[in-house]
Amino acid sequence: MNCTTHTVLLLLGSFASSCPYQLLASNNSSNQPSNSGCPEVVGVKAGTNSITTDAGCRTREVAKSEASAAAEPGSDHRVATELPGKVSPSTDLKTPGVIGVLRTTIKVEGRPTTTDTTEGFERKVSEKEIEESAGTFGDPSRFLQLLPGVVSDNDQYNDFIVRGGNPDETLFLVDNIEVPSINQLALSDTTGGFVSMIDNAAVQKLTLHTDAYDSKYDQRLSSIVEFSTIPEGKTVAHSESELGIAGVGGSRTVPWGDGSLFVSARRSILNLLTNDIGLNGVPIYSNALIRADKRVDDRNNWWGLSLTGIDSINIHPSPTDPFETNPYDIHYQGWRNTTGLNWQHVLSARSFGVLSVSNSQQSQTVLQDAQLLNEAPIYSEESSDGVSTIKYDWTLQAKQWLTVTSGARASVDRLDYRVDQPLGLQNPYSEDPAPLDATSLNRRFTPFSSAVYGQASVLLPHGMKLVGGERVSQWAITGSTIWSPKVLFVAPILGRLVHVGYAEYAQLPPNLYLVSFTNQQTLKPIRSKQYTAGIDVVQSLHIAVSVEAYRKRYMDYPVATNYPQLSLANIADTFGQAFLLFRMTSAGLGLAQGAELSVRYKPTSGFTVTSAVTYARSWYSGLDGVLRRGNYDIPFVANIAGTLALRKRMVLTSRYSQTSGRPYTPDNIALSDAQDRDVYDLSMINAARSAAYHRLDFRLEQSHPLRRGVFTWHVGLENALGSSNFYSYQWRPRAGDLGVLAQDQLPRFPDGGIKFLF
Repeated sequence: MNCTTHTVLLLLGSFASSCPYQLLASNNSSNQPSNSGCPEVVGVKAGTNSITTDAGCRTREVAKSEASAAAEPGSDHRVATELPGKVSPSTDLKTPGVIGVLRTTIKVEGRPTTTDTTEGFERKVSEKEIEESAGTFGDPSRFLQLLPGVVSDNDQYNDFIVRGGNPDETLFLVDNIEVPSINQLALSDTTGGFVSMIDNAAVQKLTLHTDAYDSKYDQRLSSIVEFSTIPEGKTVAHSESELGIAGVGGSRTVPWGDGSLFVSARRSILNLLTNDIGLNGVPIYSNALIRADKRVDDRNNWWGLSLTGIDSINIHPSPTDPFETNPYDIHYQGWRNTTGLNWQHVLSARSFGVLSVSNSQQSQTVLQDAQLLNEAPIYSEESSDGVSTIKYDWTLQAKQWLTVTSGARASVDRLDYRVDQPLGLQNPYSEDPAPLDATSLNRRFTPFSSAVYGQASVLLPHGMKLVGGERVSQWAITGSTIWSPKVLFVAPILGRLVHVGYAEYAQLPPNLYLVSFTNQQTLKPIRSKQYTAGIDVVQSLHIAVSVEAYRKRYMDYPVATNYPQLSLANIADTFGQAFLLFRMTSAGLGLAQGAELSVRYKPTSGFTVTSAVTYARSWYSGLDGVLRRGNYDIPFVANIAGTLALRKRMVLTSRYSQTSGRPYTPDNIALSDAQDRDVYDLSMINAARSAAYHRLDFRLEQSHPLRRGVFTWHVGLENALGSSNFYSYQWRPRAGDLGVLAQDQLPRFPDGGIKFLF
């Protein structure tokens, strides 16, 4: 059969088995090979002849092998594929003996299957889901709090806890670039803040990885949050401007050759409306994002971004209010930037590599004065964290049933910490009323870290899959090297997809704790061993139900050396007050376990109900080895969200959340009264629990097509029931013997805004 015949058959839609090029996957023909063996890479825009997938093999390789091409001189067969929904550019099919060039366009689409993923559980979220959700201000991090196994740390900040772990146990990736924190007002010991720096208009898709996630990711103990900002399909020039609680801003998207360019910026406005949002101050912030991607040729494309945030807050409690619990004036200023570039190169018909280079820098200044000590300075910090990273990921589809990935990562951290605590602080964990732990820290050094990994995904008979991987990580700052294996097995049982997995992970403690006192010599990476299992109970057009279970064991957890009951996992949150530092060592243990139920019900195209119910427990030990409740031990968490499409382009969304009460450590009343301050009862670390948390939110949105563009408004109400949800107990130092006062979370709060798309 000659090449002219091949061309005719191709145009007719019939593919001969002896054709020198092969379509690895397509739903356009029933006799095409299965796509379940496709390799994966996330956040890569596909180009001609690339093997680019996103946990579902969105784009399939169509390539002519070099050996076949050499055997047929004069022929130049090229078939281009693009993402589903995007029409490929015209393709030249040149055949010997035919004058001229025949141009045709072929659209190839592939649907993901349940065996495409190499992880136990991952949840994908669209930009539209985030924007329309009630109670989130359109913030991706706040939306994540609605997912199974995830719970809010508090209403005022967008910290979230995944499967009982510290909020710092989450890695953020934006288009394959590691971002230390995506949030404004993110302190050095947390990844949370007031609001995300990423404009929601930039988010094309968000993925939460919680269950035996890939060995290719840099180590985190609980989860990976992955943002994709690269548009799928043809880019159409458009702009957005918006005004809302999160601020005022806008964005611009334009095509750029065979690629796109996106620019956005936003600035807060709450400081123009009030001088207190419940913190005795108002955050002021601005951020900007520049992102670009471009296809260079059939084998190469690149994409990159630069994300910047600048923020500040001045906290000034009233010095004459007897009910005021915070006796400290705090001045905070900070900025952060991440800039990175990726280059994808197709090495052959079945393999490709992605090289990534990035640099992140964040700096903050914190000054604290004690009102009760005539405004004496008690804490000052000028800290700077930077990290330059280079990594390479390689994917090979060795066989249709075997996919191999491997890679390496190297980074240089730049730590510059100047911390002064000249008078020490009254420590609520100490019975001694004298100020303790006066310190002066000036550390500047550049430690190195590196990692290599390998992973194989094997398709087995009867729809089964086995995934195994190993990652070796090295940290020079602690002189540690840790091996982290992963195994995942997936199999259909009685028509239901079941997975079980085992994985080990490790990460360093927060830098500020690590470099304080002599902690660098006594602390090492925290490790966890995780056992996971899950089943897709129902998967149909109208309803999806899944159940997940996990058990995590922590080792080498940081614990205080002076207070044997105290772990980093049960130190009270002191944001907005004096920052507590402790001498620590890696001698703690921890256990987190739970089960998660996820339900999605969509009886009609205009009505959707999602529900996530989690039962989870977490315990951590101090130096004494006794397991106690962690700060994140919230046994019951339930979120029910609904979306209803009304007439006239109107959408109503709602959310109801209920959780068990927060654990807390009560005061030693006798000592607290005698010393007029909080003195915690160390025999009852997190032994008390507050009343249950519950909250109801609404959001109504309507769009109006105009002559040029679309105008959208929305109104909403946070905590519509006005529930008084407990946050913590704090002492009132100016109120005599009145004792502690309960601090509540977000009261009833209005939401609203406008957006113009043109």
